[in-house]
Amino acid sequence: MLLVAAVILIVVLIAVFGGKGGESQTQEDRQTATVERRTLAESVSATGTFQASDDVSISADIMNTTVQEVRVSVGDTVAAGDVICVLDTTDLQESLADVQESLADTESQTNRTVDSARRNLEQAQKDRDEALASVDPDISDAYNDWQEAAARYQDLQNQYNAAVAQRDQITAANGGAADVTNSAYWQAQQQVTSLETQMNTAKSTMELNQRNYQELADSREETIQQINDTYQNQVDTYNTTIENSSTAGDAQRDQIQELQDQIDAAVVTAPISGLITSLNVEAGDDYNGGLIAAVENVDTFEVTTEIDEYDINKIQIGQEAVIRTNATGDLELSGTVTAIAPKASGSSSILDSGSGSSDIFSMDFSSMMGSSYSNGSSGGNVTYTVTIVVNTPCDQLKIGMTAKLSIILQQGENVLSVPFDALQQADDGSYYIEEITSVNEDGTTETKQIPVTTGLESDYYVEIIGDDVKEGMEVLIPEAEGGNSLEDLISSGGAMEGI
Repeated sequence: MLLVAAVILIVVLIAVFGGKGGESQTQEDRQTATVERRTLAESVSATGTFQASDDVSISADIMNTTVQEVRVSVGDTVAAGDVICVLDTTDLQESLADVQESLADTESQTNRTVDSARRNLEQAQKDRDEALASVDPDISDAYNDWQEAAARYQDLQNQYNAAVAQRDQITAANGGAADVTNSAYWQAQQQVTSLETQMNTAKSTMELNQRNYQELADSREETIQQINDTYQNQVDTYNTTIENSSTAGDAQRDQIQELQDQIDAAVVTAPISGLITSLNVEAGDDYNGGLIAAVENVDTFEVTTEIDEYDINKIQIGQEAVIRTNATGDLELSGTVTAIAPKASGSSSILDSGSGSSDIFSMDFSSMMGSSYSNGSSGGNVTYTVTIVVNTPCDQLKIGMTAKLSIILQQGENVLSVPFDALQQADDGSYYIEEITSVNEDGTTETKQIPVTTGLESDYYVEIIGDDVKEGMEVLIPEAEGGNSLEDLISSGGAMEGI
């Protein structure tokens, strides 16, 4: 095992650091690249497993029976409601018939009791209506008397007001002073006095009739309440009779419903459409509960994957994903992130290719070579389960297949980009590309540094942004710096000693 680990580590070191490889390249051997417009997508790569979007374990709510027939086999496709199997219900049917006969006898006696209570209730309702009918005429008459007295009072009040006005006119014509010797004034004053007396009498009559009506109206409500209370007592008696008579019937009806539910449950159907992935019964088997079959909906697939803790915060619900499988070759399926586990589900080992992390390798080189190299990760990172629904229908997919995922974090259309190797960094941390402005006769090149800022990054290309950046521009890919060859790493000692 130590030898295998050493070989793997050497291969990785060669891939990561490269070697001196002998003498430096000539100018003619130096590589170039062209600034081109591309669609770049920053993504997190992972592997996962296809599973059905919905799965149901089927059992029956019935015990102590046998399996009469099974209508499906593993691998069959069923629709929701299709029959999976049928269980024997002979004993249940016999019990149901006995209870139904008993209930019929109970209901017959109950009906006779209820009929008697209903007749008593109908008589009470008739008595109530007659009692209410005898109250209303008196109240109506009292109301009419009140209204007539009110009209009489209003008429006298109008006459009184007219007489007062006439008297006041005579007084005004006499200079504003009352003249009792004036016959016209005297007659007007007598008229006012007479009407005032009549008006007061009419007012008293009106008020008396109003009080009489009010008393009768108040008495009506009380009388109606008493009549209704008497009727309600009979209603309560009727309801109690029905409730008491139906108690035994309720228990029997509950028993019948329970038996009927068990009989209905004996025809076991698929609750969802899908594929029969397991079947645990055969015709003639005793059944006392437990799993009968499992159905998985393969019309829509989901992919579950594990994403490393360093990448999980980049993943959001709704992000698109590109999915490939070995079974479908180059076909790209579309997916959408639908769920992100809030809690870590496990740990990824150093060589866990299925961790979902976008890191190529999670070995901690800084522990072996001091601070000369570190990819920011340490062995045993925790992972989080992410679920992706597959949007592209594909009849070649099967449960359990391995999915190769690229979860798109962000994407840019038609952006200027160069290979990563063409991007250079100045001492102050800024970036630039080296444009080839001319080629000399001896094959050497003249170059000019073009300052750029970086944007989207894919696996091989990086977006570059700058005022002087032009499409089609030829740029230099600098030679890899020496000093990190495999021989140098081995001879540096430290954790590498002993390999």
